[in-house]
Amino acid sequence: MRIRAVVVCLLVGALAACGGNDEPSASEDAVLAKSSFKETVSSALKQADLSGEPGYGLKVRAQEGPNWVDVALADAFAEYRKNPERHKQIVAGLVEEARQRLNEGIAQTSFADVRRDVMPLLEPRFKLRNYGFQPVQTPYVAGLTVTYGVQGDDSFTAVRPKDVDRWGVSLPRLHEVALDNLLRETNREQRLACEPSNGTELCGWASGDGYDATRMIVPELRRQIERVYDGDPAMYAVPTENVFVALPYDLATRRNTERLLKTKVEHDFAVGDNPVSPELFVERDGEVVVF
Repeated sequence: MRIRAVVVCLLVGALAACGGNDEPSASEDAVLAKSSFKETVSSALKQADLSGEPGYGLKVRAQEGPNWVDVALADAFAEYRKNPERHKQIVAGLVEEARQRLNEGIAQTSFADVRRDVMPLLEPRFKLRNYGFQPVQTPYVAGLTVTYGVQGDDSFTAVRPKDVDRWGVSLPRLHEVALDNLLRETNREQRLACEPSNGTELCGWASGDGYDATRMIVPELRRQIERVYDGDPAMYAVPTENVFVALPYDLATRRNTERLLKTKVEHDFAVGDNPVSPELFVERDGEVVVF
C-alpha cells in the first residue's frame, strides 16, 4: 500500500542527514590520533557522569539530564600533540570545563539575553523523571507536556522555575515567545516535506534537529500543512522526537489505512530513540486532541 510506504519514508527520512565524519586531516596518523583523543575525552566525561558522546568534527558533547554543551577539542588536541606527557591533565581540564559550563547554564542571563533562543520541547511526562529536577512546563494532551530550553550554538539548557522568576516573565508569555521562535527558525531553516500519493500529498518534518515532533504544537505550522491539503483537516503523528507526519484526514480514515498507520506509529514509538507519543492526533476548535 502506497500510504504505508510513504509514512515509513517520512518516519525514517531524517536518517540520511544524521551521519557525520571527522574533519579530514593531513595524515592517517593524525586522523587516528584525533579519533583516539575524542574517545579518551568521551570516556572521561562518562566516568564523570556527564554522558560524553563524540560530536561532529573535533568535538564532544557533555550532557547532564536534558542540558548539554559541546566541547571543542582543537586547542586541547594541539597542546596534547606538543606535550603528550600532559595527556591526563589536558583531559581533566576539558572535563572540568564541561562541568563548569553545565553548572553555570543560564544562571547569569536576563530574558533579553535569551529571548530569541528560548525554544519549546514537546515531551512525554515520563521523560521528565530523567531530568533530576522539575523544569518549567505547560501541560499538553495525552500525557505530553511542553518544556522550554535556551538553545545556543553549542549548548542547550532547560528553563527552571527560578529562571522564570529571575526574568520576571509569565509562563504564557514564555510559551508564546518559544512558539514564535520555533516558527521563525522553521520557516528560515526547515522545509515542509511533502510526498505525492494517490493524488494527494503526505506532509511532515523529519529534519533531525530535535524539534520535529514539537512542530505539531505550532498553529501556523499546522496551517501550512492544511494549505497543502486545500484547507482540509489533517491527522498527525509524533512517534519520536525527530518525526512529525501529517496525512489528510479523509485518507487517514479510509478502510485499513488508520489501522496500518496506528500500528506503524505504535511500533516506532516503542522501538525508536526519544519516543514521544503512540497516539494519532487531530485538531478540534483550534486545539490538538487525540483521535
